[in-house]
Amino acid sequence: MKWLLWIVACLGLLLTGCNTTILVASGKEFSDYQKSIKPYIAYWQKEGMTEEERLADWVACGGMKDGGFGYPLDPNARLSGESEREFMTRLDYAFQRCMIRSGYYYTGDCSSEYMKARPLCGAHK
Repeated sequence: MKWLLWIVACLGLLLTGCNTTILVASGKEFSDYQKSIKPYIAYWQKEGMTEEERLADWVACGGMKDGGFGYPLDPNARLSGESEREFMTRLDYAFQRCMIRSGYYYTGDCSSEYMKARPLCGAHK
């Protein structure tokens, strides 16, 4: 009997999926969780900036008009012998440095070693 209960419990977890399980454990509704996710551009701040100025600076630094950064990337900007990961990292770091030179600082989480190694997490130190 215990074996059958164990199987039912495991199947129940598999059927609910990871996102639902995490949300149930956190007590949040999925729609509330989705609303809490900010676009990348929202983590960049500058004293006295307007949304329009930030978007203009964002695009000038290589960001997308929708406030994102990433794909599609210009294949002509890729260096000879550069892997896709190296290519993306180089463009991302150049973008971060451009935003910092334009007077912006990153307000996201810089607590991990991965993030501490990125230009954006050294911008306000």
